[in-house]
Amino acid sequence: MRSVALAGGETIPAAAFVNAAGPFVPQVCRLLGLDLPVYSELHLKVALHDALGAVPRYAPLLIWTDPQSLPWSADERQALAEAEETRWMLGEMPGGAHTRPEGGGDSNIILLLWEYRDQRAEPGFPPPLDPAYPELALRGMAAMLPGIRAYFQRLPRPVLDGGYYTRTPENRPLIGPLPVGGAYVIGALSGYGLMASCAAGELLAAHLTGSPLPDYAPAFSLERYNDPAYLALLEEWGDSGQL
Repeated sequence: MRSVALAGGETIPAAAFVNAAGPFVPQVCRLLGLDLPVYSELHLKVALHDALGAVPRYAPLLIWTDPQSLPWSADERQALAEAEETRWMLGEMPGGAHTRPEGGGDSNIILLLWEYRDQRAEPGFPPPLDPAYPELALRGMAAMLPGIRAYFQRLPRPVLDGGYYTRTPENRPLIGPLPVGGAYVIGALSGYGLMASCAAGELLAAHLTGSPLPDYAPAFSLERYNDPAYLALLEEWGDSGQL
């Protein structure tokens, strides 16, 4: 790597190039002729005003890990069954619905998150938002927090937002050199980017400066996918721990 050529024809000298493009990490690597074992998932979240105090302000992060069928009334079930695009809401849903209080004092805001469908997607902005998400996420927490049922007839005004979790198959990030001289990657930090960013940056800096690497550095290197033993391990990996 000696320089970076821009689309407008300008060339920027660069002894090192770091791909830290977040959800667009694989697209940037394709400009180098490289394919990364990385994909993105759309993850949504909804904020609601919990005027009834269904989630105590002192509550920790609460996660319902069991599969469940959502609590619909008989009339609601009949209406949902009439259309193909809503009939799936009557079946068994996966675990993973979670909530926590947001903010301090008397804000009474709660966050609800639940990825009940496979949301692999090419990243784009703004991310597509599912208008059914607030109600489904709310109903997904009712088994753990029965007080939430009081909102079924009148859903609080939701604030819906979302973004992308970019991840490898086993949900370990990519940090280190790429097979193009002078090029490096730091990405695929999935849903724990804020928590892992300082340690990830420190590891990348060690690669860039030629400093001694920690023993765990190979676990995050792209070269791990060239190891037949590691690829065999991936076949039996099991749950990645991703919510």
